[in-house]
Amino acid sequence: MVRLKKIVERKEIENALNIFMMFIAFLAVFSLVGKGGFGPEWVPFFNGVDIFIIACFIGVAVFRLILASNWWSYIKKHPFQYVLIGLFFSQLLIAPLILTDVSYRYVLSQFALVNLAKIYIVLMQIYILIELISEVGRLNARIARLPLPPAAIFVTSFVILIAMGTFLLMLPGATKEPGSMRLIDALFTATSATCVTGLIVQPTGTFFTRFGHYIIMVFIQFGGLGLMTFATFFALVFRSDFGLRERMLLGDVLNVKVFGKIKSLLAAIVGITIGVEAVGATLLYFFATPHAGKMNSRIFWSIFHSVSAFCNAGFSLWDENIIHFTSDWRMTLTFAGLIIAGGLGFVVLMDIGRYIFSPFRFKRRKVPHFRLQTKIVLVTTVILIFVGMIFIMFGDTTGVMHGEKWSVTLLTAFFQSVTARTAGFNTIDTGALAPGVLFIVIVLMFIGASPGSTGGGVKTTTIAVIVGAISAKLRGKERAVFFNRSLPVEIISVAAMIIVLAGAVIAVGTFLVATIELPRHPDWRFIDVFFEVVSAFGTVGLSTGPTFDLTTASKLILVFTMLLGRVGPLTFLFSVSRKIRAARMEHTEETLMTVSYTHLTLP
Repeated sequence: MVRLKKIVERKEIENALNIFMMFIAFLAVFSLVGKGGFGPEWVPFFNGVDIFIIACFIGVAVFRLILASNWWSYIKKHPFQYVLIGLFFSQLLIAPLILTDVSYRYVLSQFALVNLAKIYIVLMQIYILIELISEVGRLNARIARLPLPPAAIFVTSFVILIAMGTFLLMLPGATKEPGSMRLIDALFTATSATCVTGLIVQPTGTFFTRFGHYIIMVFIQFGGLGLMTFATFFALVFRSDFGLRERMLLGDVLNVKVFGKIKSLLAAIVGITIGVEAVGATLLYFFATPHAGKMNSRIFWSIFHSVSAFCNAGFSLWDENIIHFTSDWRMTLTFAGLIIAGGLGFVVLMDIGRYIFSPFRFKRRKVPHFRLQTKIVLVTTVILIFVGMIFIMFGDTTGVMHGEKWSVTLLTAFFQSVTARTAGFNTIDTGALAPGVLFIVIVLMFIGASPGSTGGGVKTTTIAVIVGAISAKLRGKERAVFFNRSLPVEIISVAAMIIVLAGAVIAVGTFLVATIELPRHPDWRFIDVFFEVVSAFGTVGLSTGPTFDLTTASKLILVFTMLLGRVGPLTFLFSVSRKIRAARMEHTEETLMTVSYTHLTLP
């Protein structure tokens, strides 16, 4: 009885400590954001907050260690916080030795940090922030019990991110001229970053401070992978495993039906993202040597653009985007590789990685044993890139892409075909492209990337399914067949619905923006407005120029269009529709003529 009472008391103390640490977590986030978001007059206040946070963090960690029945087992279960405490005390000993090191000061200056204490405080705050994010993952059990479809939770997570991004970009420290950011511009930029679009109403490099750049980069990362993915991953790392209902919820959000593989899938998604972005940032850093004079921070520039490229966002710290790399094949191909990798989808990347790292005996077969989705995605992606490149080259009647060498022209056309499918980077002036090239780009933007990727659009598999269904119908077959595998009829119906809904969203958006903007700007062409709306829906970010001069109403229309393009119009409808109930009766079936001429076979 006494032992049971002690266990209950220990749990009550632990719950009280958890509540207190949640308060410290919010305080850490407030301090982390506040030092960059507010003016220098607030620095002494936030320094005091940092001291209070460190003291509470160390005090709670030590107190929990005292409460633990086996302190060594407890440390092994919570290694990160005790590593941070060890770093804190070790820095008191080593800081005087390295403060005078020139290389040390150079690295710190690249990340806008002052000293080792700042690094420790940031690390500790990031750890607490991750703990806070993991709490969102722990809410899966409660969220799973809510009478909400997974689509509603998915859409809501993006709305929450957009709201948070809008608030952070409105802080005085986010812009170089405090108070110059309008609410509609902050909302537009936050939506563009979260939905990994890349459309901008203010120049990213010159209008925002380094703090603003960090905000945009973080929300690009969260938007590319999804808040639920990050929250659940950190919850699995720092907490315990999930139950069946939570796995079902996350399985619906990730569109994965094998619930036992969710944990490995999440680890693979985060691992692939960090790995590819790290490789991309390293390549960009070394290949950017000839252009280093144009960069305030070469390290941060490389990381920012690697994240932006892999997430298919299209944001650049240069106002002219990456036009400087038109003839630089190393930089152009690095950007193209990151864009393609991010647009393939994590399931496809896992399939490719599994084959690459598999034992040699499994590679002796001539055709790798990929799943059907991987085969369709790879084939469709290659076709779209090279067919798009050919059409763009031959449609360039204005000579914008004609460089001094034919190899530069070929490289430029290749990159435009790649970036048009949801990336948004440009190595030439998009507004100067010929109408025929703009039309090809619009088609590529509408198709977009592949499912389960960081990109938008109606997806490559959707187009492949429709083309396969048409081909099967013309050959007198009932089902579309790919690689000796037939597709269910339901998939064809869903693909047709997605295309129709996407077309409807673009049509309505184009009508509204054209009605509002064309009377105000007689020099604008209809194709410019159409291009802008398709770019927003496809989460691409390419623009012929009108974005900077849009009215508030048009910006709101594009904000909603970007959100629909990121989550998908069908997903959005599922999120707001009522739960489907089985019909008690079926109506009489009757045929309907859908073409102007049909060949009728009478009995």
